[in-house]
Amino acid sequence: MTARKDKHPPKKKDKYRIRNWGEYNRSLVNRGSITFWFSKDVIEHWYATNKPKKKGRPNTYSDDAIRCGLMIKALFHIPFRMLQGFIISLIAILGLQLVCPDYSIFCRRARGLNIPVRQWLKPGEKLNVIFDSTGMKVFGEGEWKVRKHGYSKRRTWRKVHVGICADTGQVVVSAVTANDVSDDFAMIYMMEVLEDVSIGDVFGDGGYDTIDCREAIYNRGGRQVIPPDKNAKLQKGKPIPALMERDRIIHRIQELGEEGRVLWKKEAGYHRRSRVETHMFRHKMILGDRLASRRDWSQATEIRVGLEILNRMTELGRPRSYKVGA
Repeated sequence: MTARKDKHPPKKKDKYRIRNWGEYNRSLVNRGSITFWFSKDVIEHWYATNKPKKKGRPNTYSDDAIRCGLMIKALFHIPFRMLQGFIISLIAILGLQLVCPDYSIFCRRARGLNIPVRQWLKPGEKLNVIFDSTGMKVFGEGEWKVRKHGYSKRRTWRKVHVGICADTGQVVVSAVTANDVSDDFAMIYMMEVLEDVSIGDVFGDGGYDTIDCREAIYNRGGRQVIPPDKNAKLQKGKPIPALMERDRIIHRIQELGEEGRVLWKKEAGYHRRSRVETHMFRHKMILGDRLASRRDWSQATEIRVGLEILNRMTELGRPRSYKVGA
């Protein structure tokens, strides 16, 4: 009896090793530092100083104070009342002359809270952005109940769409939608949000292989790094300028033969898109895969606060790896 030979033997995976362990270990330690979440800037700007834009009682606490509390809540997975006690204890330990907001203030001010995205691009520098989405549970049964008895109509989730910088790993734009909103529709909206930023390479999976997405990238002068469908054909008739890049990709894949798609992905650097997958994994492992808020406006704030936490962790340090044998 002869051994069966696999038609497609398993591919040998590349191995990578981290070369900045000392720096990366220090960044991981600093992620748990409480002083990181209660910085000097927050202490100095704890109380609101701006005049209200509308009639009514002015806010006592600044957006920085509310954002600081919501970040602590998201990181340590605690409800609002426990958050108030946590901050009161922290203020007492640090010996600060500050007053902690009531838990109801944190809840109410979460609506429409301004969470600015910090800009780090140099003048004239282009942004290489990667788009993707993931689902976050809102309410409903757990996994055991679903496997045992099936799911009910109350089980639902929200889609979190993000665009991250391919070079720094920072989230530069995001959107929270219902679970029936397509990825390409959300991408077009996020591209409009980035209207003041010069766009370079735009990475996305097959879900962004639509005319509208490619036109949005083409109009901004970006390079489309989006794989066409496996059965994609060259456009016929009068050519659409936004689809000419897609035609070049299809033609190149056909030229490369049987392994055309794999080889094209290496040529185009498509595998940089895996960085957004890593971001999604970090989000769910550190902050969880479930939203605590029940209202749409508070869910959007909860997501933005979580993304700000991950951005700050990324700023502390990232692993730098090299390919073994390269």
